[in-house]
Amino acid sequence: MIDEIAIGTLSISQTILQDHSILREQYDLVIAAVSWESRCHACSPLLSGRSDESLIIHFASSDTEMESRKSGNRAAIEGAISDCRILDLERSAQFTDNAEKLEQEIFGVARKKGHALRVLMDMTCIPKRYLLFLLGLGFRRELFTSIDLVYAEAEKYEMRAAQFDVAGKPLGLISEGEWTTSQIPYLESEDYVPDRRNLYISVGAELTQASPIVDRFEPNGLVLYHITEGHRRLPSSVIDRERPALQQLAAFPGVRQEQFELHEIAAVALSVLQNRSASTTCFAIGPKTHAVAFAIAALADDQIQVVCRTPTTYVVNEVKASGKIYFYRINDRFDPASFWSQ
Repeated sequence: MIDEIAIGTLSISQTILQDHSILREQYDLVIAAVSWESRCHACSPLLSGRSDESLIIHFASSDTEMESRKSGNRAAIEGAISDCRILDLERSAQFTDNAEKLEQEIFGVARKKGHALRVLMDMTCIPKRYLLFLLGLGFRRELFTSIDLVYAEAEKYEMRAAQFDVAGKPLGLISEGEWTTSQIPYLESEDYVPDRRNLYISVGAELTQASPIVDRFEPNGLVLYHITEGHRRLPSSVIDRERPALQQLAAFPGVRQEQFELHEIAAVALSVLQNRSASTTCFAIGPKTHAVAFAIAALADDQIQVVCRTPTTYVVNEVKASGKIYFYRINDRFDPASFWSQ
């Protein structure tokens, strides 16, 4: 495990999880989510028995195949994590109502415990928008004194054969339909309408829908954060299809491109903070790990805001776990627990 790196009021350490003793024996709260991907329960054995408050998020689905897969994975999680509690929410697109219920749950546990929480979260299949919201909520409202994150790396993203929409166009790897951008509560910028704004994008498997959004932002500067060797996990057909969009973004005047390993969070967050020269929007399209880095940067600098994409719907593709698990510990260096009345 690398040494803690201080970033704003937080500190972060990260490693590839091999020694499970790094995990605390007991946490105040454990959080995970059900997904159609089989890797959603890869970390479940690590979560079992570590808290008397284990919250498993299950978003509703309109797709029958998606819901069938989720039901099977839900049963696997319930079998692995004793006495877990399922929080059934609306479809993930119904963010406002779902976020309110999640916030009530977190506040409820904090009131019950009577202090800021030590949290263990399996972020593998928590949608980015909700993952970032929980991080912002926990640290902005001083509800978390620390959070340990585990993430099951994907072996390879698999596409089913002949996936096409009603117009005969091939479906995306992860989503389909038009995107809308969504600002993350608690990760907003202090300056809502700056004269100048830079745009930092974490690059992932889907970029085609990003170009119109970049045009609407009209950024003064553009930075692209790539995953080193990310192509190893993606089907070649997806890489070929997204190449024109990447080339279009790379042609932006003065664009800067940076490469980071998938597991890097601290380095990405520091890059954002060290290179920021104006109000900055971080657009989290790519991996959850780099999205977490954007959140940490925004928590350290009130001129940074984080936005996510919200697609029309998600595509049911299988994602198996590689067997490698990343571990992160994020601490509030000013220990909000000390401000709570016991």
